[in-house]
Amino acid sequence: MVLIVGFFISCSASQFSVDNLIEEENYQQALVEVETEIMKNPSAELYFLKAELHGNIAMQKSPMERVPDYQSMLAAVDSSKSYVIDRNPADSLVNSYWEFEQNAGLNTYQNENDSSLTLAVAHFENAITLLPENTGSYKSLSIAQYNNRNIDGAIKTLEAVNTDHNQDTEVYESLGFLYLEKGDADKAITNYRKANQDPIKNKNIAFGLVNAYISQNNVTESLSFLEKLVEEYPNDGRLHNVYGTQLYKQVSMLFPQLQRAYQQNDTTSASNLKIEVIGVSEKAENELVEAYKIDSSNLEFVESLAVFYNNMSGNYFSVLDDTFESDKQEIRNKALSLTDFAITYYSKLLESDPQNENYNNKLTNLNKLKESWANL
Repeated sequence: MVLIVGFFISCSASQFSVDNLIEEENYQQALVEVETEIMKNPSAELYFLKAELHGNIAMQKSPMERVPDYQSMLAAVDSSKSYVIDRNPADSLVNSYWEFEQNAGLNTYQNENDSSLTLAVAHFENAITLLPENTGSYKSLSIAQYNNRNIDGAIKTLEAVNTDHNQDTEVYESLGFLYLEKGDADKAITNYRKANQDPIKNKNIAFGLVNAYISQNNVTESLSFLEKLVEEYPNDGRLHNVYGTQLYKQVSMLFPQLQRAYQQNDTTSASNLKIEVIGVSEKAENELVEAYKIDSSNLEFVESLAVFYNNMSGNYFSVLDDTFESDKQEIRNKALSLTDFAITYYSKLLESDPQNENYNNKLTNLNKLKESWANL
């Protein structure tokens, strides 16, 4: 009797078929018939067939319209797993669709235009729907969103994948970058730190942290960090240039204090501040010169030196009227010497770009100022 019952069940199940509808690509009608059969005689095979049909229906739609069908596919896959069978191909089905969407997103992203970015975003969102535990799809989606000028969306995507139970150093690093792009230095620093890597050994994180500190106007923290970085990467001209620029910011804050010390006739403070100004400014100059030595063709490095010498000469002249009589000649000579250096580097810039009116005007003004200051 057991054999007979099994035989009749097998025959009954085999009588149901939607192969002809599938061959005609009439997947919607096939789905209706499969759902009707499931109501009468549910099985793993029928639920798997339902999942396959939802996948086929999804492929007939644009990538932006596939999520509901993929969700129905996953629901059918889950239902199929409620039945014990020798081999359940459900996971392979989902993985194959995930691979298709992920690769389609990557290939579309390569086109690098607005319409392709929108399409890539849809493909990556589909991939996440299919395998929400796959971190790679979230990373891909966030990159596409960022390049599609949707920074908030990119942040939301990465925040969704990074939890206490699923921490990824690359995701934290990317969040640090995105928050910095958005102008939120505090959250940028928090995420860069959460990346849990030695920032001195990771240039991306190191540069991100430096930029975050600079955007906060946190000169002390940025200088401390940059000092370690130039030691670690002595041949990186960009680091030397940034370090020199930040050192200039530090020294520029000392001049108002020096001027007050002169005005208050505070000889001790004035003497100490003057020594500090000389020490920090020489260090800034050395770093900027080092960047220039590493790459003298880099106009950014040339301009940094020109601006540094120009601004330093202006700082010295700003305190000249309040300076002790005994210091006036020294301050004037220092300012004039710095003006000469500024003229030298602005001349280099003008040589590289003879039609640049800004450089030309700057040189004209510097020569006039030099002449007037020399006669003071």
